[in-house]
Amino acid sequence: MNKVINGMKKIGFSLLIFVATLLQPALSQEITEQSFKGQWCGKWDNIYSFCLTIDKIDKDAHAKYRWLEHPQGKYKKDTKKIERVNRNTLKIDNIWFALNENDLNQANSMGVFRIQSRTAVLEKQAIRRLE
Repeated sequence: MNKVINGMKKIGFSLLIFVATLLQPALSQEITEQSFKGQWCGKWDNIYSFCLTIDKIDKDAHAKYRWLEHPQGKYKKDTKKIERVNRNTLKIDNIWFALNENDLNQANSMGVFRIQSRTAVLEKQAIRRLE
């Protein structure tokens, strides 16, 4: 009987170690100012394309914002003031931008707009001229 109990304890301990290993958060990458720089594109609610271009994030920085109001329409353009919120998050006027700490080529965003708020996953792009 003791052998069975000891065997069960060993299995339970091994299972506990395995589960604890699985539940450990992935190591995040180092986030620097350079991590934010670039052109980020996605689709609000997987429908309306938009891009943010970030060249710097100092106190006077502005992002270039281009968006579609209709899936087949023309891009509209604006600039939006950038504020650093914390290590991985920017507030770009009414858009919250959070780098994915495990993949610095992805970010999550939420736009708080007059009619409704929208969400998007952004991918970092090679900067190119967009008309």
